[in-house]
Amino acid sequence: MKKFKAGDHLVTNIDPFGLTQHHGLCVGHNQVIHQNKDGMVEQVTLTEFAEGTEIRRRAIAHDKDAAVKRAKSLLGYQPYHLLNSNCEHFVNWCIDETYRSEQINDSMHLTVQASARIGLLGLSAKRIAQGNVANVALASTAAKIIGERIGLPSSVNKVIGTPGDMVTKPIETLLDGASETISTSADHIRGGEYSKAAGTLITGAAKTTVDATVVTPLKVVGDGIIAVADIGKDTWQWFKS
Repeated sequence: MKKFKAGDHLVTNIDPFGLTQHHGLCVGHNQVIHQNKDGMVEQVTLTEFAEGTEIRRRAIAHDKDAAVKRAKSLLGYQPYHLLNSNCEHFVNWCIDETYRSEQINDSMHLTVQASARIGLLGLSAKRIAQGNVANVALASTAAKIIGERIGLPSSVNKVIGTPGDMVTKPIETLLDGASETISTSADHIRGGEYSKAAGTLITGAAKTTVDATVVTPLKVVGDGIIAVADIGKDTWQWFKS
């Protein structure tokens, strides 16, 4: 079995095509912290994590000690939710305290594109989905999925997937924001705080719209630029070695 170090973001394929992956964080000494099938955060050996499949290193935490510390702080916790708290969300949070899942983003993009192209989202969406921009975004997401499957560096996959992320990440932000707003408003209603519920709906909708249309696209572009810089650094280091 390959040697992995603390702070390594590890993945294994769940299905033969690599469309679904399981994620874990190596914490050193051949140990991995991950969310198991029941959603429980636990520490296991590399062999137990692999379950007979190949393990690949997807990324390396910049602050390895902090990543391991965050992972250990959640041992025994069971926060699992497929769309916003799965095993990939967990590892990414351990690495840089951001909740994100490329698997969910990619699946969402493919689903939205397919639905739009066959007319399920209306004629306007169908025309947009058949345009050049949508085709580039779809090709970007497909290339990123392939890159992740064959083990390309995460910085390379991020650059490849940037056009697709411009579609998927705003949608994810919109769905997450709407879900949080509705949930918070419902809590206020159950408590008889109707004015607070109305205020939450208004402010939540406004914030979600700004995040989805302005903040998230800018972040996607920024992450892409950083990824290009990372590739340049890695290439320079390769030439120097």
